[in-house]
Amino acid sequence: MAKNLYTSNARFVFELLQNADDNHYTTARAAGQEPFVSFSLHPGKIVVDCNEDGFTERNLRAICDIGNSSKTESQGYIGEKGIGFKSVFMAAWKVHIQSEYFSFSFTHRKGDSGMGMVKPVWEETTEVLPRPHTRITLFLHGDQGVAQAKRDRENIRKQFQELEPALLLFVRKLRRIDVSFYDDNDQQEWATRLAIRNAADTNRVILERRIANAAGLDNVTPESHIYHVTRHMATNIARSENRTLSTSEEATKSYAKSEIVLAFPVTDQSVPIIQAQKVFAFLPMRQMGFNVRGTPARHLRLLLTPCIYSS
Repeated sequence: MAKNLYTSNARFVFELLQNADDNHYTTARAAGQEPFVSFSLHPGKIVVDCNEDGFTERNLRAICDIGNSSKTESQGYIGEKGIGFKSVFMAAWKVHIQSEYFSFSFTHRKGDSGMGMVKPVWEETTEVLPRPHTRITLFLHGDQGVAQAKRDRENIRKQFQELEPALLLFVRKLRRIDVSFYDDNDQQEWATRLAIRNAADTNRVILERRIANAAGLDNVTPESHIYHVTRHMATNIARSENRTLSTSEEATKSYAKSEIVLAFPVTDQSVPIIQAQKVFAFLPMRQMGFNVRGTPARHLRLLLTPCIYSS
């Protein structure tokens, strides 16, 4: 695990988003709340808040395992080489998780055996979180020197700044993503909110982005875009060489099917908007032109223009 961690192409930001989308939000929905995840970037740490149902013993056992998961099927899983949530140790040396009655941490520094990533240590806390709520605090690496720590923080900041509302077209449960940056005096200097809401027409959704400096996001008029969305379930897909499948996944062959999502940007008058879009395979891959032949079909999420069908 420790070796694979530093040779993986996984990006921990997307792993955290996938982790949040895989959670259950029964309690929040019953209370009229939309499933959300928020990231607060402070000097030296990142605080991740989510209104999911909360940790159970099964979740704790799964997060301590290697190459396995508490997920019941392969769909919608980013993980590379079974790394999954443990990719956070690319950026952090310590991770503290507080959820329901649990409060524990993992630690790992480059060069360590890796046992700290799978051995939770109980941590007493006096902070009482609302319910439902899970908080994950990542304590960023800082022992490699001031200059390197600054470069790492800028790289992390860039990953969060590059998040797009289009991501919400391809997740299953999340309806809102908040990101806030704080300066050395712990004052908010920049924030963004990505949100999705259903339009009046069937198969239409509206994506919103709010950006604010020190002001609150609730007072900012959102930038909105409309998409026509259609979905198709692809079948008979070959299994991934990068995944270690569970016994149930092997037995049910859940890996052999995957949803393909096509999202077409349109105006409020249903006029197609012709412009370059991104192809998503769990995470943004690259800008695409008119032809996507040859693009890997596994778990494909597409954000397309109508002219994508041109050969």
